[in-house]
Amino acid sequence: MRRLKGFTLIELLIVVAIIAILAAIAVPNFLEAQVRSKVSRAKSDMRTVATALEAYTVDYNKPPSIVARHASITNSPLTPNSVLNGPSLYYPQQTPGVSSRLLVLTTPVSYITSVGRDPFINPAVRFAISCNGTAPLPEYDTYDYVDSFTINPNGPYPTFNTGVNANRAAGLSSGSAWHLVSAGPDLENCFGGGHQGQTAFHEGGADYDPTNGSVSRGDIVRVSSARGEVYPNFAPAHNRAARGN
Repeated sequence: MRRLKGFTLIELLIVVAIIAILAAIAVPNFLEAQVRSKVSRAKSDMRTVATALEAYTVDYNKPPSIVARHASITNSPLTPNSVLNGPSLYYPQQTPGVSSRLLVLTTPVSYITSVGRDPFINPAVRFAISCNGTAPLPEYDTYDYVDSFTINPNGPYPTFNTGVNANRAAGLSSGSAWHLVSAGPDLENCFGGGHQGQTAFHEGGADYDPTNGSVSRGDIVRVSSARGEVYPNFAPAHNRAARGN
């Protein structure tokens, strides 16, 4: 009789070990490539929105307000649970969203055709994670947009610009006329290093830098080329003099 030849147990174990080694090498590289791809996409989206913001600024001599259309600060009944945001562009029946702040760029003048979604926001979770990393941030459904002219005691909503919001101006927009913020690979939106709870700087919002590791802390931030509004009473003396204050 002819004996059937097959693999020995040792040979099978060697093959399994080789596959395991290859997987251990390939999987981290694949995951890192995914992160790099998302970073590139976020930067590309933000570049597109930034171009639209600058075009809007040229037309209206100021960037769009952080206050969205139909936000409750305008006494609209559409968003009774939000001060600055209108209905989310993605979940309009469920919650307000920061995406509504950029709606002005799509209509009535189409500076962009649509507002991109932050690739670092898990669609299953729907929102960016808070700075403490424990819970989603309601309303943060895409890139966060902030301008320095609205959050200002001299801005158009003086009632809002009191208490913890007072004197903020460019302090809330990374020193520029406006900023855009992606949650970044740590999935936490810490407002681009702005004040958590409007009270203190949060290190989780420092600029993301891939040299710290592809998956590392920090937000991906894009800022306007123009200097932000500074509340005159708290600006340096030479700034106040230049402004005639």
